[in-house]
Amino acid sequence: MRLAGLVCTLAALAGCAELGVISDGTSVSMGKPQRGWLVGGAKIPDRGEGFFTRETWKARGNRYGTDEMVDLLTAVSRRMATKVKQRLVIADLSRKRGGEAREWHASHQSGRDVDLLYYVRDKAGKQVEPDAMRVFDAAGNAKDGSGYTVDVPRMWLFVKEVLLAREAPVQWIFIFQPLADRIVAYAIDQKEPEALVAKAKRALKQPGNGAPHHDHMHVRIYCSKADLAYGCQNIGPMELMVERDAEQDNPELGDPQLGRRLRRPSDRLR
Repeated sequence: MRLAGLVCTLAALAGCAELGVISDGTSVSMGKPQRGWLVGGAKIPDRGEGFFTRETWKARGNRYGTDEMVDLLTAVSRRMATKVKQRLVIADLSRKRGGEAREWHASHQSGRDVDLLYYVRDKAGKQVEPDAMRVFDAAGNAKDGSGYTVDVPRMWLFVKEVLLAREAPVQWIFIFQPLADRIVAYAIDQKEPEALVAKAKRALKQPGNGAPHHDHMHVRIYCSKADLAYGCQNIGPMELMVERDAEQDNPELGDPQLGRRLRRPSDRLR
């Protein structure tokens, strides 16, 4: 059992965890993304199949997330590696025990947030792994004169993998709204399933009360069902979680293709 039969109040739960009450080695996300903490967080490796982290973010030490978040990142990166040549560049998650890291973030406090660099091409059109967070304009062109551009087709492949991933339910993919619109327009042009495009429209958003995210994307996952019992709090709409649960339990609901993919991970690896 996650709490070994003991019941702690929310105010004391972090202290209980420090005393080893949470004994099975699983993570617990507590509180809100902007006011929370992390117990038993998983550390993302500095590199793995389809992903790596550059020195800038390794030095900060914000390398921890929930088990579900780390599983999501490693699995999606692995699947993306079968489709594209360049690796995903992973930036900040949360601190080891969560909590404030306001030198860099207002959120990222409970292990359910991660910053990722956009997939890009250089001025010659070659797919490259970005070395920094460059600011992009509404057309997807870097403002620093480097010639880098956001690779919209690869961004759509990533968004699709994240939204259909079994490892964790994704609530938001925060990005610059003009880039979100370009990604959705590409998906429509590719005649992707309407239900999947609708999911993307709901998930891809520029936050209204924060940075414009014109230099990186920010993925947030919902609280796991187990963590909800220990004080994890979702903020904002719950539609994507509700739809996910319905599609897993009843694949005949909504788009049949999405139901099959959510239920059968082998379908996503082809």
